[in-house]
Amino acid sequence: MHSLFKRLNLLIPLVVLASACGLRAQTILTNTTLSAAATSSAQVITVASATGISAPSATDSTKNTYLVVDAELMSVKAVSGTQITVIRGVSGTAGRAHASSAVVLVEPAYLVTNFQTPKTGGCTRGNELALPIVNVNSSRVTISDCLGGQWVNGDATQTTRATFYRLESPTIGAVSNASAIGTNSTVVAAELYCTEIRLPYSRLLTGLAPHIGTTGGTDKWIVALYDSGGNLIANSAVAGLTVGSANTWQATAFTAPYYAVGPGQYYGCVMSNGTTATLDTVTTGKDDNILTFKSGSAGTFGTLPNFTAPTAFASVSGAYLYVY
Repeated sequence: MHSLFKRLNLLIPLVVLASACGLRAQTILTNTTLSAAATSSAQVITVASATGISAPSATDSTKNTYLVVDAELMSVKAVSGTQITVIRGVSGTAGRAHASSAVVLVEPAYLVTNFQTPKTGGCTRGNELALPIVNVNSSRVTISDCLGGQWVNGDATQTTRATFYRLESPTIGAVSNASAIGTNSTVVAAELYCTEIRLPYSRLLTGLAPHIGTTGGTDKWIVALYDSGGNLIANSAVAGLTVGSANTWQATAFTAPYYAVGPGQYYGCVMSNGTTATLDTVTTGKDDNILTFKSGSAGTFGTLPNFTAPTAFASVSGAYLYVY
């Protein structure tokens, strides 16, 4: 058994010291997926990308990384391309079979923590070394994120939750893409249009897809994901993606996938660099049981500001969209 707890006892004071000295910047954990299924006893697993994964160093034990897959914590022993040799089921977690495409969170050794209870209460994103936080508690792994100033906890049973194609917001049911779902709206260039997303469980998110109105083409759109407090946590390339055909979904990938902890509240936002392409927006009397927001004045295209989260529905302020 790898001596994880001994390592933790040595490293946690260093983390506290770094916090006190202000020598840190909050980052997002690297993630990847399994590119092949793994049995419960396999000592070598195959990942889609080995970025951020490193083996132990003889001179620096903090260079070691851990992998979190389906509530199992693995310690990395060696790296050969995308073939990773691991110690299975460390810190009392259970070795188990994992399906191909299962989410893998890459956790540096100095960030793995051992809490007896999940994190609760208030929090500040900028005060954390990295998010989300992996909490190891005997046979259970909890993933915690600071969202809107409060800790939100979700478990790490990820494989069975990676199968839905998309999560629509608002949930609109079976609707043709051939016409506007809500109101065809002319947007203000460089203004944010945001829609509440109620994520029912933790999920690796790849991007957002707003619904284009009756006019497409020419303009470029940026999509962004915000937490429940209006803090930016993921976005597409700030150069924007050219808007596609009218009455279709504009699927737009984030610059890097984001592991969103749930159940949780998020916001999906759209910014345009022009006023030609129209946006299909949520209107009073149609799916107005959610929160929506628009910034109210033009900013600078490519600059995605934080905002104060809304407390009520505002007609034609948020787009119909799905998260995938």
